[in-house]
Parts: sequence; C-alpha cells; structure tokens
Amino acid sequence: MISLDFSLPILVIFLLCTLIVSFCSLTKRAISFGEHAVGYKQFDTATIVATIVACYCSSTLLTQIITYASKGVWYIVYRMVIALCPLLLLSWLAGRMSKFIYHLSMPETMDSAYGRYARLITALFEVCNASITISLQIRIMSDTVSLFLPSGRPLTITILITLVMVIYAIFGGARAIAFTDVWQSIVFSIFIVVVAWLVFKKIRTPIIEIIDFLKSQKQFGLYNIIPSGRKVVPTILSYLTNLVAGVGPYLVQHVYMCKSPAQARKACLCAAIFSSVIAACIIVVGLLVFVCFPHVPSKAIWNHFLANASYPLKTIVSIVMLSFAMSTVDSRLHVASIMLAYDIPKSIGCFRRFLYFHQLQAFRVALFVVSLFTIVLAFNLPTSTLYNILMWYLRFYVPVIIAPFILAVLGLRTSSSVGLIGMATGLLSMLAWQKWMVSIVGTATGHVPCMLINGLVMIVVHYLLRRTTNKLNKPLDMVKSIQQENGL
Repeated sequence: MISLDFSLPILVIFLLCTLIVSFCSLTKRAISFGEHAVGYKQFDTATIVATIVACYCSSTLLTQIITYASKGVWYIVYRMVIALCPLLLLSWLAGRMSKFIYHLSMPETMDSAYGRYARLITALFEVCNASITISLQIRIMSDTVSLFLPSGRPLTITILITLVMVIYAIFGGARAIAFTDVWQSIVFSIFIVVVAWLVFKKIRTPIIEIIDFLKSQKQFGLYNIIPSGRKVVPTILSYLTNLVAGVGPYLVQHVYMCKSPAQARKACLCAAIFSSVIAACIIVVGLLVFVCFPHVPSKAIWNHFLANASYPLKTIVSIVMLSFAMSTVDSRLHVASIMLAYDIPKSIGCFRRFLYFHQLQAFRVALFVVSLFTIVLAFNLPTSTLYNILMWYLRFYVPVIIAPFILAVLGLRTSSSVGLIGMATGLLSMLAWQKWMVSIVGTATGHVPCMLINGLVMIVVHYLLRRTTNKLNKPLDMVKSIQQENGL
C-alpha cells in the first residue's frame, strides 16, 4: 500500500511532468500578438479537442457529481446535458463562423456585428467571470494540496503551482496551454477510470446487486427525469439553461484556434462526446460512492468519501482534481488577459494607438495582474461567497450576451444601438424575472426565456429601424433621380 510519504513524490512527479511539457512548447515563441493569442492555426483536431475538454471540465465536476449523484436520475441527466449540449451548440455555431474564424476573441466578433460598446460589455463580463472561476479553482487546488502536506504549507505550494502556470502562459501563449492541456486531459482521462475501478473494488459488491440496489431507490425511477407537479417547469428551464450557459468566450476562443470552420465544428463535436464520457465515468464513481455510503447525507458524502479512502485512491483523486483545476486556470487566465490587453483597449478610443505597438507586453502584464488578483480573492473570500458571485454572473450573462452572439453568427448585422437595446432588454428582463416570476414559476432559472426576449427585441427593433430608414430615404432618392433627369 502506498504510504502518505510516497504520495508527495507522486504529486511532485505530476507537477514536474507538467512543467517539462510546458517548457517543451516554448521552443517556438510567438512573434506577434495574434500568434500568442490563438497559436499558429496549425493545431490538429485531437489537440483542439483535448484543450476544449481540459478547459471545460473544471475541478468542481468531480466534487459536485460525487456529492449529488445520490439525487437520482434527474441529476444524472442534468449533468449529461451540461457535458454534452453546450459543446454541441458550439459545434453548430462554429460551422457558421467562416467570417469570424480569423478573429482573436469573441468580443471582437461582437464588435464586427454591433460595435465597440458590445465588445466592451462582452469583455468585461468575461473578465469578471474568469476572475471568480480562477479564484475558485485556486482555492480547490489549495484544498487538494493540503491532502498531501500539513497545514501551513499548501498555500506556498499552491502559489508556486500558479506561478508555473503564469510563466508558461506568459511566454508560450496558446501553444503552451494547448500542450499542457493535452497532457492534463490524458492524466484525468486515465486516472478517472482508475478511480472508478478502485471504488468498485472497495465496495466488493457484484454489479447485479449494485443495479438492484439503485433500482430499489425511488429517485432512480425514470419518471424522475422530469418530475411531476410544480417541478415540471423548473426542470425544463434547468435543462434549457444548461443547453446554452456553457457557450462563453473561454470556449469560443478555441474556435479561433482552428484552421477552418469545418475543423472547429468537428473538434467541438468530438469534445462533446469526450466530455460526456468523462462525465459518465464520474457519475459511475458517484453512484458507487452512494452504494458504499447509502445513509450519509449528500452534503457530507465528499468529505466522508475522502476520509475513508485508501492512500492510493486519495492520491489519484487528488491528481485528477489538480489536473482539472490547472487546465481550467491556465485557459481562463489566457482568455481574460486577451480581453484586458486587446478587447477593452480597442473599445476605448484613447488606448487604441498606445497599445497597438505594445499588445504582447500589455498581455503579459494583464496576465500577471489577473493571476495576482485571483490569488488574493481565493485566499481572502470564502468559497461560498465566490460561488454565489459566480452564480449571480451566470444569471445575467446568458440573457445579455448569448442572444446577440448567436444572432451575429447567424448573419445579423445591425447598428450599435440595436445591440445595446438587446443587451439592456436581456438585463432588465432577468431583473423582472427575479422580482415577479420566481414566485409564480418557482425557479430563478429564467435564462432562456430572457435570452429569447433579448433576441426577439433585437430582431423587431432592427426591422423597424430599417423600415423607417427606407421610408425616410425614399423621398430623398426620388429628389435625386429628378435632379439627375433634369441634369441638375
């Protein structure tokens, strides 16, 4: 049996391998900001798939599924929807992004359709989201490292791990992140299967008996996929929300790393399948843990699982958690820094010329600042506070940003005012939902209805403005034609 003393060398070996992989990517340095932001557009599809999945699967995936797998078939379907549907939607959108494939970020795409204010709003949303997400992942990394080390030292080790990620992200850019994400996706893909096997061996129960036990639990009946009564509408709204909630700038960034829309579509489709397999493996682990501890409350089951895990199992779980967290942190740091150094200055007139010749340097400074800020947040705010802020962000992100982006990809080109009207409509409709509809519908999950209101208002306003403009221009066109006929 592996002792606790041997667990630390395993952690060190994993981190050293990550460092070696990242330094191998530094052999070819980017000479322009575009190369640094999206690579050289020479990645093969497998690399893009690995980096999408590594970025998309955060460390909370493992803890949440093991914690709530006992809730039954509704939660299992819910997690599979989260794993599959956003990437399928992105795959469909990516095939229609031929006009945007050479952009460097999602806010730049918004700028091409709605103007610089839409670009600024999108960038600010993502910077805030990335900061909170990174802080949560850093906090989880610290808690994971504490399984190996006595109290007091995990903070230092966590800061060193973050510093390593900052170094290769600063100097290697998208290429370094893609290389390390491939390595980390290999690690968590293999180790999550090992975790499932070790948990299965631990409970020493035949598969038939496990299936019979789950069948005997009411929450695992198929009728719970969409519960009856007052829970029908909230359940449907939850499924619909998770269809679109994951499509953000951090995922769309991978589309711009592809050679063509066809490659982007294929990569996102394969990533959807890959992430679904990962989620399914973790669900198996969660169900096995529930079978092992059927009477432990769901909120306490994660800590109970770790407390009763053997050192080999605890070590492998910790490596999986670290690989999930690190692959999420470096990607989100990279995207947030692009927003700060490229999109936000491009949206503000006085910064455009100054940063045009110093974009690469501004990116590196921005990445260092974001990493420092997120470390301070991680160790000064409780995890519950960070999570509540993140949920508040997601509540408004979908209605405000997703509808204009989808319409832009589908071909809508309109004025900046129409884009701002749509974003304001999304924000106000969500506020109205929180105030009046929650008590009626029974859920605060009104993302998709508010998103649809946003899109509908944009289309109507665009049509009305276009029709009004045509009416105003018609008399002027008649005057011009008469003048031309009379030689005036």
